[in-house]
Amino acid sequence: RRGMYTLIKRTVPPPSMVIFDASNRDMCEVGRLRTSTPLQALVMMNDPAVLEASRVLASRLLEKKSDTKNSIAEAFRIIVCRKPAEKELDVLTSYYNKELNTLTESTASKALAVGEYPLPQKADLIQLAAMMRVISTIYNLEETITKS
Repeated sequence: RRGMYTLIKRTVPPPSMVIFDASNRDMCEVGRLRTSTPLQALVMMNDPAVLEASRVLASRLLEKKSDTKNSIAEAFRIIVCRKPAEKELDVLTSYYNKELNTLTESTASKALAVGEYPLPQKADLIQLAAMMRVISTIYNLEETITKS
């Protein structure tokens, strides 16, 4: 959706759009190519728009105060448009718990300082950063990037 509001010069397309196989705008294309490259993964892991979307979704899920597995399952369903398999849910939940144990207050605040959308007032920064990383991982799945 953010690509709709991108300024596109005829001779110089935006680099992130080229990485995701954007059309060259010389002629109409009905379908786009489906590729998966390391550059796409780097864009998805470092693009401020993706990181901000991950942070906002994480804060909305944590505001509901449901248990971790349900929050991760809901994020997976929202992003991938299907329910996660039990193994996928276990992997993502263990990743969340690992991030909770390794994040510090300073690293969490640095991770959350992306984007313009304001942080929730009474949020636990470590929980929010851990959930943001899990959601960013879901955004970076090949299934998410190349789904039709």
